[in-house]
Amino acid sequence: MVNKNILIVDDDVNVALMLQNYFESVGIESVVAHDLSMVLSRLEASTPDLIFLDYRMSPHTGKDILERLKVLKIQTPIIMMSAYKRDESVREMKRLGASEYISKPYRFDEIDDILKKYLNQPI
Repeated sequence: MVNKNILIVDDDVNVALMLQNYFESVGIESVVAHDLSMVLSRLEASTPDLIFLDYRMSPHTGKDILERLKVLKIQTPIIMMSAYKRDESVREMKRLGASEYISKPYRFDEIDDILKKYLNQPI
């Protein structure tokens, strides 16, 4: 993929690194943010083509960050990630602007489908 980049937002360094390594293996650049201030800094530097955002983080949750991105009118598709996929959480995250909601542990075929859908390029 040419000139596509992803912002990975997760306070778990190992999970973020695993996703970053996977994206690199399919030719997509990515950067990582571990908290809200890093997210805002990364967004000031450049606009990603896609954002993968963890639901459970501290001190700001993925919901907090999603709400902030909505206020900032960020148009980038946001993929929420969580080990806790409940229908009410999915509805709330979609209402706040999440494009998709995927469960942990990740299925890379599901991630590939998301990459194809939102980056408009084959993997």
